[in-house]
Amino acid sequence: MKKLCKLSIIMPSLNVVDYIDECIQSALNQTLLDKEIICIDAGSTDGTWEKLVAYANNPKYMEEIVLLHCDVRSYGHQVNLGINIAVGEYVAILETDDYVEKNMYEQLYDIGISNDADFVKADYDTFMTFIENKRIFDKVSLFKNGKKQYGKIISPVRELYLYLNDHTIWKGIYKRDFLLNNNILLNETKGAAFQDIGFSLQVLSMAKRGIYIEESFYRYRLDRDESSINSVHGLKYAYWEFSRLLETEEIKRSLVYTDGIFACMALTFCFELVKALRVVGYDINSHFIKPYYTWFNDQLSYSLKNHLLDIDIYLHIPQLRFILENIDKFIFELKENDFVLKKNREDLISFTKGKRVIIFGFGAYGKEIIKYLYVHGIKIYGICDNNKQLWGCEEYGLPIYEPLSCVKKFPEYSYVIANKIYSEDIYVQLLDLSIKREHIFVCI
Repeated sequence: MKKLCKLSIIMPSLNVVDYIDECIQSALNQTLLDKEIICIDAGSTDGTWEKLVAYANNPKYMEEIVLLHCDVRSYGHQVNLGINIAVGEYVAILETDDYVEKNMYEQLYDIGISNDADFVKADYDTFMTFIENKRIFDKVSLFKNGKKQYGKIISPVRELYLYLNDHTIWKGIYKRDFLLNNNILLNETKGAAFQDIGFSLQVLSMAKRGIYIEESFYRYRLDRDESSINSVHGLKYAYWEFSRLLETEEIKRSLVYTDGIFACMALTFCFELVKALRVVGYDINSHFIKPYYTWFNDQLSYSLKNHLLDIDIYLHIPQLRFILENIDKFIFELKENDFVLKKNREDLISFTKGKRVIIFGFGAYGKEIIKYLYVHGIKIYGICDNNKQLWGCEEYGLPIYEPLSCVKKFPEYSYVIANKIYSEDIYVQLLDLSIKREHIFVCI
């Protein structure tokens, strides 16, 4: 029998040869020494398996690594297999196209063990890699409006905010006995998409002692083409998760906070419906959409009409009302808005191609536009912003300037306004600073 340890890191893999080295090395280099790393490969054909074998056979690592071959290509099955054979007091899930900072698991374990926590979760960073291996990181904070929930022991069972915002399973650790005693496992559907939703909702429904911390340790990759977040099948995957939760009696009985489950379901439904509609040409009758749309519509409409929820779900997810009450109008307006946006993005690439570009605005929208331009190979020379706190800083590898000094330094550069709220004011501001109209583009 294997010796018990503090933490079991479960790493499910399938054809991630370009990323596996960085991932497994980040696990091996953890400051938490008393750990095991359970690598479960589902039949990789690109060299991933061979790399894992080399690590497992390396005398330096063989005491830590457990390597298994899985015949089932299911992320949920792989993770469940890892949970069932783990000998760690806590378990963590590390997706093999991501990586973690070296002190992540020691920090989380120390907090978990000292507080007898069912789970401990941290914030995380998303990242994208561009030409010359340049990476852009963005921290994702769970609690955006104050820090009162960080560092506290909480019972999340009836915390609606968490049901709407905490769906990621890989940014934390879980007490293994808590998972096994409550039969919390992932759905074993095919592929590697959305099984974390059901797992997360069960954790929230059953945990008595959860802790969230503000530090960011996990690095989540956004730019893998094969990633499930870019899949057309999202609505189907979401259906698989929520139908399991609501139609499996043993699980359903444990989900005591119906409002939270339905709020999460509505949010996921709206998001995935919009994604799917765009892919299939806005055809609600597409086989990618129709059966799953019908199921979600029936479940949510019935609950609302029969007043089975104590919350105003439309208040939290306004988009849902339009989808349920007039889907044809919703699709028409979505299509019209997308057409305008697509035209604006085409004009943006045309405007910036071959030019020296300055981005005006470094809020969430400005970051989105910078990444969009990077993806299309557009070089950016700097950022301009009216926020004094940003002046002199460097973000995304770019300097941030005060507007007047920026214009003086780069009078002939092309300025892209990336601010939805104050775009008209910024446009006038640039004109007043003597930037020519033909050198200004407004992103909508």
